[in-house]
Amino acid sequence: MIRIINGANREGHSAEMAEMFSLRKRVFHDLLKWDVKIKGDWEIDEYDDANPIYVLSYSPQTNRLRGALRLLPTLGPNMLDDTFPILLGDNPQIRSAAIWESSRFCIEPEISQDRASNQVTIAAAELMCGVGELGIASEISHIVTVTDVFLERMFRRMGCPGERIAEPQKIGSVYAVAIAWEVTQDLLDRMKQVAGIDDSVLVEPMTLEQARAAA
Repeated sequence: MIRIINGANREGHSAEMAEMFSLRKRVFHDLLKWDVKIKGDWEIDEYDDANPIYVLSYSPQTNRLRGALRLLPTLGPNMLDDTFPILLGDNPQIRSAAIWESSRFCIEPEISQDRASNQVTIAAAELMCGVGELGIASEISHIVTVTDVFLERMFRRMGCPGERIAEPQKIGSVYAVAIAWEVTQDLLDRMKQVAGIDDSVLVEPMTLEQARAAA
């Protein structure tokens, strides 16, 4: 089950935001040891002040947060152009109304360490399918992301390999890479088939602009 919250209204969803920022700290700072900004028990950065869209996956059985990601239009501040331009290689900056950026993709560590179930696949697929449904409704062309080569392999297994924008670069302790996905119904259908998802994953279907303006 996917819920959508926008950055402009995050104070109205303080419990959900606290849970998500705490999850990001546990994943990116505590587990992966990335060089990220920490504020108490939260991982939060300047892009969280740019009115992003937060895509949150919840377990329908427990109502617990399973995973999250963040979406921003590339016409405004975004991680690929403004923080990691090295991952563009010789390509120009990506600034287009038809291209949005996904960042801070994370899955609850308790789930990711449970090798006996497919909860990782379900949570990850829900997040990516949520992005796909938003993108198709908005008629955008691509989603870009900064990730590492480990998650790149996971995306391939999920049926959404994407295309490398340039070669990976070592940043800190990880090999980071920029990936672009073309937003198509075929890609969305393939991801849903791999994960065994039959219906829409969004609690309420909407476009990206509707999501940014929602209360």
